[in-house]
Amino acid sequence: MLRLHTDRRRVLLCLIALSSGAAGSGGSAPQGGPLAVVVHKSSRQENITTGELRKMLTGDLRVWQDSSPVVLVQQPDENPSQKRMLKILLKTTPAGYNNQLLQVQFQGRALPAIRVLNSDANAIAFVWNVPGAVSVVDAAAAEGSIHVKILRVDGKLPGEAGYPLQ
Repeated sequence: MLRLHTDRRRVLLCLIALSSGAAGSGGSAPQGGPLAVVVHKSSRQENITTGELRKMLTGDLRVWQDSSPVVLVQQPDENPSQKRMLKILLKTTPAGYNNQLLQVQFQGRALPAIRVLNSDANAIAFVWNVPGAVSVVDAAAAEGSIHVKILRVDGKLPGEAGYPLQ
C-alpha cells in the first residue's frame, strides 16, 4: 500500500513539473532563427504588418488587397515554428490560440481558413500551389525557395535589424 501511494505521488509530481514547464524547455517556446512569412510567387503583396498577421490569425482579415481569400497554412501545435509564431504575434500558446478560435466560433463569427501541415517544407509546397495561401515558417527553410515569395514584415526582411519575427 505504501509503495502504491509513493508511485502515485511521483506520477503527480512529474505531471505538475511538466505542466508548469519545470522540465524541458522551461515553459517557453523553443528559440531559433527568424521566421519568414511566405506567399505564392504571383502575389502582388510585398509587405505585411504584424497587425495584419494578427488579424489573419484571428479571422478578422480574411481577404488580400486584391480580394482573393486568405488561406492560413499552419503547423501542428508541437511544431517549434508554430509555437514561436503564436508567442511573437499573439502572445499566446497553441492551447491559448485554440481557445481564441473557439471563442470566435462561439461568437458566431467565421473562423479563418486554416490548413495544418506537418513541416515547413510541406507548408511552403502548399503555398506554392495555392495562390492566396500564407504561412509563417522558419526563415532558413524558405530562403532559396524559388517557388514562394518572402514578404517584408513591417518593412523588414528576415535577418535585418529590427525584424519583428525574431
